Formats: sequence, structure tokens, C-alpha cells
Amino acid sequence: MQKELTLAEQIERKILKYISEKGYQLGDALPKENELAEILGVSRVVLREALSRLRILGFIETKRKRGTVLTSPNIFYGFKTILSSGTLDKDSLKDLYEVRLMLEIGMADFLFLHKEERHLNDLQRIIEEENMTVDSEQLTKLDIRFHSTLYKMSGNKSLYAFQNLLNTLFATYAPRRKDWKVKQIISHESLLEILKCGTADAFRTAMRLHLNTRFENMGTLFPERVAKAIDEEEEEA
Repeated sequence: MQKELTLAEQIERKILKYISEKGYQLGDALPKENELAEILGVSRVVLREALSRLRILGFIETKRKRGTVLTSPNIFYGFKTILSSGTLDKDSLKDLYEVRLMLEIGMADFLFLHKEERHLNDLQRIIEEENMTVDSEQLTKLDIRFHSTLYKMSGNKSLYAFQNLLNTLFATYAPRRKDWKVKQIISHESLLEILKCGTADAFRTAMRLHLNTRFENMGTLFPERVAKAIDEEEEEA
């Protein structure tokens, strides 16, 4: 059953529709509050609430001498609030965990499309730092830096921002096992070598093997969900 929209939500949609129909561009100033209320046929009280919601989402901002100005929303603002709330259930956490694995394996073509020497040098420096320490906490931080650099190399700012949010989430809810480094099938050195001399297909296969411990962790982190999935596969078979 679809949730009924509140009056403020209805006005919020009206405002966005008005902005679209009138062809407003980023940086354009919207009509003053009393004018906009009259245009939309709503009270100023409800209009203020709707504008406040749009301001929180990043659609608009208030500037001195210009009034309410149209801006580009931060698409991850609401998502960040949800992730930091600590209220996600196991199913949601597992879904996000899987999304991250899908992204890391799937971004190979974009890495090869956008890779630059500076990115490869950054990865090399991280590997050199890894080879100089045996501290598990430091190795985990360097592992995060390595993968963050890959996301940055993809050239997709939204993907990079999304990955940063997931890093924070999984550092809290899905920490690495202490033996992850020992159990790695493909190392960071091997991934870097493929980035330098190999192909996107080879990197994709290597990344799947590199993430092997992450896949193994799913049975420990989300035992009920994984067991249920196995049972369903067996029933279908």
C-alpha cells in the first residue's frame, strides 16, 4: 500500500514541477516566497516547510541579495544520514556489502579507460608502505586507501563518494578478519601489475579472486541470510 503524501510533500513536488516547467537552470533565483505561494496556490506556512525540505536535500540555497537559488543536490546526503543512523538491519547491510563487491569487480573497464601514471604511482606507494609493516590495523587502513584510489581512478565522482560512505559503514559493521592478508589469493601488487600491462577482463577476474576473503566473510557476517539463500537454491534444484 502506497504511503499517502503529506501536504508539505505534495507542495515539494509542485515546486519541483514548477521549476522544471519554467526551465530554471542552476544558479537561477526563484520567485520570492509570497509570489511563489500565490503561483502555487498554497499558504506560506506550508510553502516554507516544503522549501525547507528542498534546502536540506540540496535543491536550493539562500543567498544574500538574491533570495532562493537553485543548486545541484548532493545525491548522497540522505544516504549518508541513513548509513550513520545505526538503524540498518542485517538484510540491508548485506545488500550494501554485496553492492560494494559488485562495484569493485565491475569497474575494471573504467579503470583502464581513465588510468593515469599518477594513479599507478599512488598505488605503488601504498604497496611499498604495506611491505614495510606487519601491523594488522595499519594494513587494513592501507587496504582501504588502495581500493579508494581505484575508485578515484575510475573517474566517477559519484562512485568515489558512494565508496567512501560504504567504507565508513563496513569499518564499523563488517571489519576484516585478522588473517585476511595471509588468505589473499591475488595481492595488491598483482592487481597493479595487471593495471600496468594487462587488460580489463584480466583485472576483473583478478579482482574477484582478490576479494575472495570478503566473499568468505559473508557466511560469518550474515549467517542467517546466506543460509536462507542456500536453502532456496537447493529447493529450486
